[in-house]
Amino acid sequence: MRFTFIAAPLLGLAMATISPAVPAQAVKAELRGAAQSARQARAEHDFRAGRYASAYARFASLADAGHAPSAQVALLMVRHGPALFGSDWFATPAQQMRWNALVVNAARGRLDIEDNERGD
Repeated sequence: MRFTFIAAPLLGLAMATISPAVPAQAVKAELRGAAQSARQARAEHDFRAGRYASAYARFASLADAGHAPSAQVALLMVRHGPALFGSDWFATPAQQMRWNALVVNAARGRLDIEDNERGD
């Protein structure tokens, strides 16, 4: 019985020294990432199912949160909504500017990576 009371704290101490501490920020970022992935999956599902209004709302929300791929889809839906989807969606000029900046910055990042891989 006495061994159990001593072994449990020692086991906890050993585990703490073996595994590095994970900062709370990293855990929060991982949870945000998982939540963002789930929200993106729901938006894509709505889009594929032809529920364009719901998909646009989800993509716009993700774009407002800084998600570049969603910003690209939201911009497409705003600009070409009537012709492609039979609906007209709204985004403020400021939203459109932020979304466009997200898309452009993401594209620049991809170009930088490609240049570095080629040694340019």
